[in-house]
Amino acid sequence: MTIYSQSLGIAIILLFGYWGGRLAKKLKFPMVVGYVIAGLILSPSVLNVIPENLNNQLEIIKILGLGIIALFIGSELEAKKLKALGRDIMWITVVQVAGSFLVVFVGMYFVLNLSLPTSLMLGAMSTATAPASPLAVIREYRAKGPFTSTLLGVVAVDDAVCIVFFGVISAIVAVMLKGGTVGIDSLIVPTLELVGSIILGIVTGVILCRFLNVVRDRHQKVLILVSVTLFNSGIASLLHLSPLLVNMVTGCVIANVYQRPEEIGFLEDIEILVYVCFFVLAGASLHIDVLLDNWTWAVVYIITRSIGKVGGAFLGARLSGAPEVVQKYLGFAMFSKAGVTIGLIMLVQGRFPEIAVAITAIELAAIAVFELFGPMGTKFALISSGETYLNKNL
Repeated sequence: MTIYSQSLGIAIILLFGYWGGRLAKKLKFPMVVGYVIAGLILSPSVLNVIPENLNNQLEIIKILGLGIIALFIGSELEAKKLKALGRDIMWITVVQVAGSFLVVFVGMYFVLNLSLPTSLMLGAMSTATAPASPLAVIREYRAKGPFTSTLLGVVAVDDAVCIVFFGVISAIVAVMLKGGTVGIDSLIVPTLELVGSIILGIVTGVILCRFLNVVRDRHQKVLILVSVTLFNSGIASLLHLSPLLVNMVTGCVIANVYQRPEEIGFLEDIEILVYVCFFVLAGASLHIDVLLDNWTWAVVYIITRSIGKVGGAFLGARLSGAPEVVQKYLGFAMFSKAGVTIGLIMLVQGRFPEIAVAITAIELAAIAVFELFGPMGTKFALISSGETYLNKNL
């Protein structure tokens, strides 16, 4: 039975997501895996209960979910934590981005014999890490400590670096496909996106702190936090900035400027509703048929990206002198892939239609796998770090 009603669709999403999460927890999996699998079952690839057009109509829920996730991540970036972990975060981020790009490029170009432009773009897109799944697992297992703070910092910085790096590779690929020289505008655009996102996030963060100082009621503060999250996402999209980065910066401002930064936790009042809808809809967006049709390319891409993430994180942590537990396990927490990648796919489709088909197929297939198994990698890393409530209860 295909559902076209938004109200009925949301009801089905919440109920299926709830039971999917419960089942996953009983099986010792992160609950987010249950949410995603519930969405996959409801998707056009399986039962077609939630068709693609209904999924698109509920886009606002995904925007709010990603915005709240970004806000929470930003709120963890306190100055004292960044001061202590800043060197580790920057080394790990830069090296794992370079590692992911190089390993995936080698796999695509030398193993699969894909074209040079296609291999370069896939390498650049492999660097993105979705923050939603890691944060959901961190909150579910109540992880807290240096390893968790490093992970959140790397995830936050990773997308900023990815956006700039993708812009540079895009400019190079444009020259390859159309001839000519790399234009200054092509290289400046991603930098402007980064700077503009930071500025907008700071401005809205300062304004939000003022509002929160005036308002006393908890429920009204939740309303203001949600409003600002959506405002950030809307204005960012309008100005061609990154909604993810804008909300991260706003959360960072709250953590470092506001006198009661713990109040951002008031969003927990609506967190479960938004998270369940967000991840079920993410699961309903997965294309199993694309994975099956392109499994050979997808397998090579998934393996090489995983090697790049784990190896790059290890090498970056080793070079920065990070604790051994960070060196050994951080890369396993960075497999998840969606969010920014979807936006990059859309950019490739608009700018490079001649190579977009292969790139879209491989990326969508990889998203399907990483969204299902990425949270389990994060759980493994967090438990191995000794920073979850499971460790403390042993």
